[in-house]
Amino acid sequence: MTECAVCGKDSDLPRTCRPCRNRVRGFLLVLPELVAQTWMARHPVQRGGESDRVSASKEAPIPLRMDVLSLLGPSADAVLTGEDQTGPVPVVGVLSAWSDLVAEQTRQKPVNRAVTGLTQHLIDHVEWACRQAWVADFAEELEGLTKTLRRVSGIEPVRILLPVTCPTCDLRTMVREEGSGWAAECRYCSVVKLSAREYAQLVAEQAQAVSTPGEA
Repeated sequence: MTECAVCGKDSDLPRTCRPCRNRVRGFLLVLPELVAQTWMARHPVQRGGESDRVSASKEAPIPLRMDVLSLLGPSADAVLTGEDQTGPVPVVGVLSAWSDLVAEQTRQKPVNRAVTGLTQHLIDHVEWACRQAWVADFAEELEGLTKTLRRVSGIEPVRILLPVTCPTCDLRTMVREEGSGWAAECRYCSVVKLSAREYAQLVAEQAQAVSTPGEA
């Protein structure tokens, strides 16, 4: 057994456990759709006639959301060379940096700078990537990018409330979140993330406790 570099749980696979590998793959699979949804949210919502203006001048309001344009626009060279980046790194910048690293270490040619091509390249090498020393950073950046796109687009992931209580806080806060790769996780306790086997065990334990309420 080894310790998963992403979640810290025991794993019978090298470097990362199967649920974390599924999570990384899930982040990559959903990214093209999130990018499209974010682009559709590029027009600002009108609020009583107010809208973004350039500085504090009398110039005409910008007809598009700057946060969307920055996130989905081309990546500056500084992103790929490791120099300081102001604001969120564009989607293409994040994906290009990881795709280039994979291409370099697997001795392949870099792929084109389209989101679909970059994500597919990373999906094709996800099992290999999950065995590398940098996989924790890879997973963290993909998760952060996914959350940023959802926040900017205003689209929240689907969460299904589960019929069990959290083993840590003992509250009815266990959910299954679409695309997370976990069978169950607590909305409040960040350390409670269960695989399918662990969730099945929790269900069995709590069902047993209900059927024998008189026992300590």
